[in-house]
Amino acid sequence: MTLIGKVLANRYEIIEEVGSGGMAVVYKAKCRLLNRFVAIKVLRPDLQNDEEFVRRFNVEAQAAASLTHPNIVSIFDVGNEDGLHYIVMEYIQGITLKEYIDEKRILPWREAVGYAVQIAKGLEQAHKNSIIHRDVKPHNIIMKNDGVLKVTDFGIARANVQSTMTCEDSAIGSVHYISPEQARGGYTDERSDIYSLGIVLYEMLTGTVPFDSDRPVTVAIMHLQDKPIPPREHNLSIPLALERVVLKAMTKEVSGRYKNVSEMIAELESVLNDPSRQIAEEEPAAEPIAMDGGHTIKMPAVKLESLGKVEQIKEQRAEKEEKAEKAEKEEKDVKDTHKKTYDAKVDKKKERKVITIAIVCAVLVIAIISTAFLSITGIGSMLMGSETVEIPDLEGLLYEEAIEKYVDIDNENIEYKFNIIRGKTVESKLEEGTILSQEPAAGDKVKKKEVIVITVELSGGTSEIILKNYTRYKDSREVELEMEELGLKSEFEEEFSDTIPTGSIIRQEPSAGSSVKKGDTVLFYLSKGPEDGNEEEPSNSDPGSTDSNDEPAVEKPPVQKKSTMLTIYGPKDKASALVQVSVNGSNVYSKNLEKGKSDVVKLEGTSSTVTVEIFHDGVSQQKGTINLH
Repeated sequence: MTLIGKVLANRYEIIEEVGSGGMAVVYKAKCRLLNRFVAIKVLRPDLQNDEEFVRRFNVEAQAAASLTHPNIVSIFDVGNEDGLHYIVMEYIQGITLKEYIDEKRILPWREAVGYAVQIAKGLEQAHKNSIIHRDVKPHNIIMKNDGVLKVTDFGIARANVQSTMTCEDSAIGSVHYISPEQARGGYTDERSDIYSLGIVLYEMLTGTVPFDSDRPVTVAIMHLQDKPIPPREHNLSIPLALERVVLKAMTKEVSGRYKNVSEMIAELESVLNDPSRQIAEEEPAAEPIAMDGGHTIKMPAVKLESLGKVEQIKEQRAEKEEKAEKAEKEEKDVKDTHKKTYDAKVDKKKERKVITIAIVCAVLVIAIISTAFLSITGIGSMLMGSETVEIPDLEGLLYEEAIEKYVDIDNENIEYKFNIIRGKTVESKLEEGTILSQEPAAGDKVKKKEVIVITVELSGGTSEIILKNYTRYKDSREVELEMEELGLKSEFEEEFSDTIPTGSIIRQEPSAGSSVKKGDTVLFYLSKGPEDGNEEEPSNSDPGSTDSNDEPAVEKPPVQKKSTMLTIYGPKDKASALVQVSVNGSNVYSKNLEKGKSDVVKLEGTSSTVTVEIFHDGVSQQKGTINLH
């Protein structure tokens, strides 16, 4: 679906698409009222049906619209028109911080810290207004041509997290920057943004993210378990004080991070002012010493701390040597003067050792017998029940069903809430999204803890598609859209036909009933109507004579048709409706559309304008004139 040329709120004329993501498409538009360019972020059609998502989208977008700061992209307007939920924001000429990092690879540490302070100040303003970004990453930071950074995507940050406790494959861009509590689906606050900012700073300083893998699930687990390689191992020019700031921001335990962004800003600015402040201060240089040769040289300063350590080591070494000598002397004295007593003690030690081994064996035997008894009687399970959790059987469920049944935080009836993470997706005859296997396996008993992760393998459905019969279809655009939904490509060729109406499909290759796979191309032959025959000229009695009154036939130029594409939408107030489109009084489209769904109609004519009227279940919804090009 394209919105190019559409005018929202009778004010914002959409000019071109400038970017897209998993949740929204961003367009460049012209504000007719203020005569300026703006950026419009439109929620994707497949998400506009999710009432909870839309509600949170609107709440967060309106809250973000109140934010005013030099390091935050300004939001001007929030709206909903024809089922489209959109945000109007400041249009900025520039690139994303991610693009800048990819271009520069490693940024000078002072430049990186300066950018981190700008980002942090934008987040600081948001946090003061009780807005947590939750998706801080270089992709969401726009760099103006003058070097000023602006944080964007506040409008959908909270909606992006909603109640989900999973780390899906669609989050491949964000998963490198999420905090451990986000990875496990736990509670998030402003310190989650601090963790993500730490990773952004790490990437600016080193040219790489701390945790990386081809699989998003693996990256999420690394956030939970692995320690990052210290930045100075990638880039020795980084001051030690700055490395400590980065690692503190990236601490896995929330309590170990900075309490707020203001605290982190103060640390970063201190590093800029004094990069060596956390390193032990050097003593003043020693006075010049005159050598025998008469030359004076300057000796390097010696740290008192180092001298103290040397003396301490010497004392410890001397003490150990003294103890060793004393022990050796005592042992020699015992052997020489108390041989019998010493042997008796050795025998006594052996006796005690035998008794100890016997006791240990007896205890082990008793433990084994007790465990077997508890297992047989079931008492063990009762005693351990409060400390272990049985893994549920997810195989055969749809992924969304499993989430609703065992994860959904709004479901108070769930006894224990797991974190179900998407693993790999494989081709299967089962419905797409069906869980094929799980790890840990169903029935396993694992130790009860805050979050237990279950990784599932999902069915991607089968790539085999059986083609239906498209001959006699009159709307080639409808066929093209259906091919796209099936994952197929379509091509159209025209040929003459005496029996098939113009524009209808004569035949298809492969034919109906054939098996194809996603990505294959289907060729459709469209009728051009009957081929015009050569009409015979009226014959004269005298072939050589001509009628002076006859004028030579003038060939008329072919009529050029004009067209445009019209996007239509399903109803807002009911589940579905029969949507019909009338052009100049003639019906050109008729199809059932569900609420929130859309379709595209090609409008054609020989004039510059056509009168279009749209009906829902026979009731006129909209009527107007549309320009053809």
